[in-house]
Amino acid sequence: MLLLIWLIIGCICVLLIAIVLMVRLSTSSTPVRLVSREGLTMIEITSVGVVEGQLIVKGRLMGAMPATILIRPEEAWQGLGLMGARVILAMPGFLLAGWWLCLRRNLRASNKVQTNS
Repeated sequence: MLLLIWLIIGCICVLLIAIVLMVRLSTSSTPVRLVSREGLTMIEITSVGVVEGQLIVKGRLMGAMPATILIRPEEAWQGLGLMGARVILAMPGFLLAGWWLCLRRNLRASNKVQTNS
């Protein structure tokens, strides 16, 4: 019985990962801009990867300085501690809203290209 429960949980996890990958592949991979309240670009993230167990974030700080940021697993775990339960619970909805807005923007852009042709 316990094995069946773990199999079901595993299948659900695999399906969720597959859905996230499909959704991610359907949106473009443009740089991410983190902006201040004044609208100034503080950091523009161009890529995120994993090398030797560390997250590697590449981008530009303040629009000028190229930067490579290394995030170790223990730092990521400590960073998670900065987020309260309310933020963690809001994250799925936040990501879903971001996906929806990107999808709408891409659809509008493709419709503009078709009407201009």
